[in-house]
Amino acid sequence: MEGYRETDMCVRCGGKCCQLQPGHCLPSEFGSEEAVMDALNSGRYGVILLLDSDIRARVLRPHYKKRDQRVGCIFHQANGCELPWEDRPYGCRMLRPRERDGEHCKPEGISISEAARMWERSGYLPPMPYLGFE
Repeated sequence: MEGYRETDMCVRCGGKCCQLQPGHCLPSEFGSEEAVMDALNSGRYGVILLLDSDIRARVLRPHYKKRDQRVGCIFHQANGCELPWEDRPYGCRMLRPRERDGEHCKPEGISISEAARMWERSGYLPPMPYLGFE
């Protein structure tokens, strides 16, 4: 499985990336509409809308830890991620940790926009009215 594991820098940093927002998932991580619905019904995952000049699509990712403030990942705890590395969303595993203080972590691999296109083609996402949008 591709991706980056935590480094000493991640431990020192305390997961500031994860405190900002969750990483995105790919359809292949679920494999079926039923698995997606189970994740959504668990309350731990949600569908976000990407609305900009390049794309109008949806993507699945973990819910925010603080939903009212739209920050943090529901799986991020004081001692790191509660999910085993192989169960973490693709966007989390593909975040390359920074190497030095003052740098930023770098997302690599499939972008959230590309992932959203994959989600729309997958047929796994529920219709918009289910999500509260008409």
